[in-house]
Amino acid sequence: MRRVLALTLALAPAVLAHDDEGDSWIVVRGDKGATMHGDVSDLKLARRYLKDFGPGYLWFRRDGKEYVVRDGKVIDAIEEAVRPQEELGQEQARLGERQAGLGQQQAKLGAQQAELGQAQARAALRRAAVEERRGDRDQARELEETMKELSRAQEVLGREQEKIGREQERMGRQQERLAKAVQRKVEELIEASLREGRAQQVN
Repeated sequence: MRRVLALTLALAPAVLAHDDEGDSWIVVRGDKGATMHGDVSDLKLARRYLKDFGPGYLWFRRDGKEYVVRDGKVIDAIEEAVRPQEELGQEQARLGERQAGLGQQQAKLGAQQAELGQAQARAALRRAAVEERRGDRDQARELEETMKELSRAQEVLGREQEKIGREQERMGRQQERLAKAVQRKVEELIEASLREGRAQQVN
């Protein structure tokens, strides 16, 4: 499985896009930072050369051979190409947090609805056991109205969740387009580096 990933200091690998085409490549920023297209196992291979070349190089595999490019212009071009993906990924993360918050609200409303349902059931049993009094009728109406309010709140939250879901789908399609654009750009840079002798074979 090939993926474009952004690895940062205190975070687990964050998937920015998914693409199964092309050879592996990794921009090694340092011990904890990298942008990559490939398997996580490739990252270990790429970082073997960190002591030799220092941070800020492109590692890639082509036809079973490993290469390193230390041209700053190449690295900058890749980072610029990847930036829209990273920004969109951050936006998706914020949307995911909002979605999780709505889910918590829905869970709380569900718990309140369950409690009200139990209270309604107990009130119904009391009315069945004794002659209905005015206080019983008032309590029943109050419980029913509260349940309706909770149901309306659930509907509002549900519509908001659907809206967020559609936005997530749109962002997912956009990520796919960006991933293909990044891969094309990096492939062009790799081909140029090989052609112009800027790619150093390391194995």
